[in-house]
Amino acid sequence: MGRLVAIALLFATAVACGKNSPSTTPSNTQVAAPPAVVGAPLTRETLVSFVQDRFPAAVTAGTITLDFGSGGVDVALLEELSLLGITTTTQLAAIVPADYETKGIGATLRSEAPTTTIAGLIRDLLIIHDVRGYFTKAWRDGWVTTGPVDFPAPAAYGVDFKVMEELGAFGSGGGDHGERGNPCGDDDADGED
Repeated sequence: MGRLVAIALLFATAVACGKNSPSTTPSNTQVAAPPAVVGAPLTRETLVSFVQDRFPAAVTAGTITLDFGSGGVDVALLEELSLLGITTTTQLAAIVPADYETKGIGATLRSEAPTTTIAGLIRDLLIIHDVRGYFTKAWRDGWVTTGPVDFPAPAAYGVDFKVMEELGAFGSGGGDHGERGNPCGDDDADGED
């Protein structure tokens, strides 16, 4: 009998809690993105949350914009990450240098183009983590840039730009490079970040 009463109470609670209640958030107020769940599979949404959570000051300052650049870059970026075996937020967090907020973002701020997109940030991190691996496994000739000047954060970490040049990442900046003309996915820009 006691078990039946407990089940009835649980059912009544579930029904009562499931009823629609008025929203406490006004419809004209933006709701913050949920925090990135540790170990969550990488998606467009979890990348946005990851960047917001990991680099809040740079996002607030506008140094990192919460977009991917041009259309389709989010899909391409997720493919690149997957090709490198990075499929969760935990794996992505593992490649972020501990001093990136000061050293990497600081280098971006001192550059000719002191902002970056999510795509530019993540690609910089991938290049810093494993320049040869990124350009031989994931890049797939998907974008071209004019040269090292377009990579202030990787330069701050001593990335060997000869590898990028050898593998064809540096172009003249002109010509048709497809939909993803540079690492940020911003077809209107001449370089990255």
